[in-house]
Amino acid sequence: MPPIMGTGGVTAAQALVEFQAILENATIGIMFSRNRAVVQANPLCAQMFGYRYDEFIGLSGVELYPTPEDYAAAGRAGGPILSAGQAYEAETPMRRKDGSLFWCRQSAKSIDPLHPHAGSIWIMEDVTEDRLMRDALEQSTAELGAIFDAALIGITVLRERRIVRCNPRFEELLGYAPGQLAGKSIRVAYPTDAAFAAMAGIYETMKDGSPHRREESLQRRDGSEFWARISGRTLDPESPAAGSLWLIEDISAEREAADRLRAALAEQEMIFDNAAVGILFVRNRFVQRCNTRFEEIFGWPAGELVGRSTRVFFANEDEYLGLGARAYDVILRRRVYIGEQEVIRKDGSHFWVRVTGRRVGNLQGNSFDVIWIFEDVTERRHAQEELLRARDELEVRVVERTQELATANAQLQGEIYERMQAEQRIWHMAHHDALTGLPNRALLLDRLGQALAQGDRNANNIAVMFLDLDRFKSINDTLGHHIGDELLKHVADRLRGVVRAVDTVSRLGGDEFVAVRIEGHELRATPSIGISVYPDDGAEVYTLMKNADTAMYHAKEAGRNNFQFFMPRMNAAAERFFKLEHRLRGAVEAGQLRLHYQPLVDLQSASVCGMEALVRWLDPEHGLISPGEFIPVAEETGLILPIGEWVLTEALRQNRRWQEEGRPALPVSVNLSPRQFRQGNLVETVSAILAETGQPAALLELEITESSLMHDMDETLDKLKALSAMGVRLAIDDFGTGYSSLAYLKRFPVHKLKVDQSFVRDLNEDKDDAAIVSAIIGMAKSLGLDILAEGVETEAQLAALIEYGCGKFQGYYFSRPLAPEQADALFRPAVLN
Repeated sequence: MPPIMGTGGVTAAQALVEFQAILENATIGIMFSRNRAVVQANPLCAQMFGYRYDEFIGLSGVELYPTPEDYAAAGRAGGPILSAGQAYEAETPMRRKDGSLFWCRQSAKSIDPLHPHAGSIWIMEDVTEDRLMRDALEQSTAELGAIFDAALIGITVLRERRIVRCNPRFEELLGYAPGQLAGKSIRVAYPTDAAFAAMAGIYETMKDGSPHRREESLQRRDGSEFWARISGRTLDPESPAAGSLWLIEDISAEREAADRLRAALAEQEMIFDNAAVGILFVRNRFVQRCNTRFEEIFGWPAGELVGRSTRVFFANEDEYLGLGARAYDVILRRRVYIGEQEVIRKDGSHFWVRVTGRRVGNLQGNSFDVIWIFEDVTERRHAQEELLRARDELEVRVVERTQELATANAQLQGEIYERMQAEQRIWHMAHHDALTGLPNRALLLDRLGQALAQGDRNANNIAVMFLDLDRFKSINDTLGHHIGDELLKHVADRLRGVVRAVDTVSRLGGDEFVAVRIEGHELRATPSIGISVYPDDGAEVYTLMKNADTAMYHAKEAGRNNFQFFMPRMNAAAERFFKLEHRLRGAVEAGQLRLHYQPLVDLQSASVCGMEALVRWLDPEHGLISPGEFIPVAEETGLILPIGEWVLTEALRQNRRWQEEGRPALPVSVNLSPRQFRQGNLVETVSAILAETGQPAALLELEITESSLMHDMDETLDKLKALSAMGVRLAIDDFGTGYSSLAYLKRFPVHKLKVDQSFVRDLNEDKDDAAIVSAIIGMAKSLGLDILAEGVETEAQLAALIEYGCGKFQGYYFSRPLAPEQADALFRPAVLN
């Protein structure tokens, strides 16, 4: 008895095997129900509900719902739809065997609407994670909107230098009523046309995504001006038309305070330099600073005393130690020491001075800082005998004078102390990161220089580690910069907590940290770390930092969340990459790129049914360069965008030239890289190129990888729908190597699947590859999609593919990619003649 044959020449047994393979290997739950009970399912469906397969079969439908009431409600909602022969879709909580609930997306249809007892088929997908993510995203969006409206600084979005959106604080700063600024040119904020025109140059500096910060005077609606601190960044460096975000803060009061501080410092400096007494600032008995009068008293040239021990002012060690014994016990108790001491000038001559000393700074500090006031009293000492005769009168005058001097000294010391504190604050601000409080680049370079000097003296190794947070930009883009800032603060605190006191942790900017080693959101941040070691990887600061940076980028290339020690070959690899990038940029400008075409063959009609355009680089010096060598460089550097646009334009122009020569009007296929597909203006670019080349959209087929489709499902769906609505055909390239999800095939308006050549290559030897290819072809047919196998090189591969039901092919068996001048061989491959 001959076997029972199905459609396409497949026996019933074969169809049953193929159906079973699809059922068992499907990535979603599939279930058949009859009389409100499970009669058949795939293992994944039973696993989804927490049952063994044998337990699941025969289970009553009510057991799968949270309550009998939920089950009854689902029946009322879905029953009429299924009875009408339509597809029923829902997203509801379902119950596992252990009683726990999960969100499930259901799609069901009756096997035979005219015979309800025949049962129905159900597609089940666990979407708990997607549901939670969607709820969290909605909550985050609401919170960000509230923050935008309630922010205490002005926020605005500009596009083409016009105000697209702004918050109430921005309107308040510029003196406008709510809603009055929308659509206006930002010129309204500038007092002059020249100030507004200067903004054009600022946008150029922001093209690479770098933030811009400045302070300048802005104008309110009433004509008054105020000082503002302005910060800006482009929304998308790859798409300047997307606009830019600006933060504006009124710092008029801050500027006035800074002006007053500078004036006070200038006054204090003038007092210090022009005081009639010598003033000396000493730390641990070493000169830190002195005024001009002090240098005159002791006969030293300007600046030569700084850094010297105060021992140079005494004739011998006993006098030096004696003053210390008398004065420092008083000073330690926060009292003022006043006394007279014989000292020496630089030329060795002796004279008498009156000294007044008082400690400044923290008593618990490691340094001992003292302000001394010196007055030359030599003449008085020499006239002491004469003064003794008028002792009573002198004592009265000395007391009065002493009181006056004490008051003046106390006032002067207080002013100097305030000035020292201000200098310390200014120094800290200049050498530390404002966000994290970590040392900045300037202080890092200084400390690293000291570390190298110490390492050189002690023959120690020194490690420089560059740490970059992986995918930090996605946190800023998704949750906002304030969340990113909080993450950076937490990372800084953790780094401070794991290094020693002698180590330095520095933030260079963005999400980059450096450690110098001498010996409400739950965020998961991983680091990529590059390490260079002194002296093996460099003998000076900038070399060590550059090599650590290079090693860090290799850590990112190695998959992120790891560390890499610098090796000389890394520089060689970076240099090769740079040279190839430079040559590639020149090749794009010089027109060295070429397109070759490989025919797509429909074996049933024995004809060519399309052409795939493949880019080649004809380098005048190195000859033909493989796309596998230069396409990754183009992706990394962004050159893939102009290259991809050129490929699309040139392919459509060539197709038009062929038509003008009388060739058949065939679709031309063009690959879109992931970076091209993520462009915000992709749809507009394709439309413009079609209009420019005069080609109908139906003759363009865009090939997109599975990974590109899964990047942002909502945005991807919008782009695909727009392209499909234009008439452009869409194909999934290298199908089977990525997600291969029935869910997205159902949602996305794709027209063709291309079986990846990795499965075709070992089709005749590898049973797994054969099963995958068979399943893909069967799935495409059941979904009504066109199917094409690429990489066909042998007659055996072709025969197997035909047996599985594939009718369209591409590969060396039919033709290699050829230049457009070889049109005859492209449109009529020899194997078809």
